[in-house]
Amino acid sequence: MFVSSGVHADLTNYPTEQEVKQYQKDNYQRIKEEILNQGYSEEQFKAMMNMPYLQPEEDVSQFYKDSQNSSRVKRSTNLQEAVVNEAKKYLGRPYGLDEPRELTCDRLVLYAYKATNIDVPRLTTNQEKLGVEVSLNNLQKGDLIFWRDNGVTYHVAIYVGDNQYIHAPDYGQNVQINSINPYFKPSFARRILPTDNGKEPNNNGQKTGEQYIHRLYNMNEGQHHYTGALFEAQSLKKVGWSYEGVGWVAPTTGSNVYRVYNPNSGEHLYTSSAFEKDSIVKAGWKYEGVSWHSGGKLPVYRLFNPKATGKQESHHYTLNTYERDNLVRSGWKSDGVAWNALRYAQN
Repeated sequence: MFVSSGVHADLTNYPTEQEVKQYQKDNYQRIKEEILNQGYSEEQFKAMMNMPYLQPEEDVSQFYKDSQNSSRVKRSTNLQEAVVNEAKKYLGRPYGLDEPRELTCDRLVLYAYKATNIDVPRLTTNQEKLGVEVSLNNLQKGDLIFWRDNGVTYHVAIYVGDNQYIHAPDYGQNVQINSINPYFKPSFARRILPTDNGKEPNNNGQKTGEQYIHRLYNMNEGQHHYTGALFEAQSLKKVGWSYEGVGWVAPTTGSNVYRVYNPNSGEHLYTSSAFEKDSIVKAGWKYEGVSWHSGGKLPVYRLFNPKATGKQESHHYTLNTYERDNLVRSGWKSDGVAWNALRYAQN
């Protein structure tokens, strides 16, 4: 690497495009071997080598100085800020496998997320399975953005706000900040951090004959939970679950929607089918009663994750067709309409 003599790079002396291309040419076979040994395919390796040269767009010298003494780059209690600030501590480090002196794009994500005590796997193709997919037009700090389709991604970056991202671009280049632009446009994004709306669960606006169904998320287990019981929602929020608001409004009467619990994975499943409920209970799940009722004209969709492992949730429920379609594009299977709801909530 051009900056291999110390832990940090000289941020005022980034390599030129000609130097980067020459470096990659001179070290082509070694780079190829390293990439393939990491678990990437030949096709992904070629995509990496064809990445456009990216010139750093932000003066990061202040971050460099601060990262040496940690006097100004302070860890925020906000998870999003914590990830971004941690990632910026590595600005200027060269791309490579000799970590932490050198970092690849997926390793930068791994190191940045340690600031929130979230362990993420190596390789972009593993990281792209985390969290939930979000629109590239609605990014939040800490979101991961990927290049190429699901399953064959070759590059990942961390969104830092203001249409910018931080990443380790390629061999011969350093960790840097760039703007999202059509010249090198990412393919999709995933959100690992909880999307807490900052509110406490409440039933404000709930009308007679209605029941708010609250939606919460546990980032440690990667599971959502849905409940019509305000006390349960408030209790989960107190122990660290992220409150995402009211998923939908159910009627207080109508067809039953049952709740069953898997003691092995910790996941809950919700179904309007008594047959499915009984079958799952026979397989070892625990029946927890009627959660809410189905009724109204708005469909609530159920999706299935065929790649779910361990405690990762295998089913997801949403009134939002955009969320449904994004999950399907990322590999989830549509199970159709699970039940009906009365309306959206503004809570």
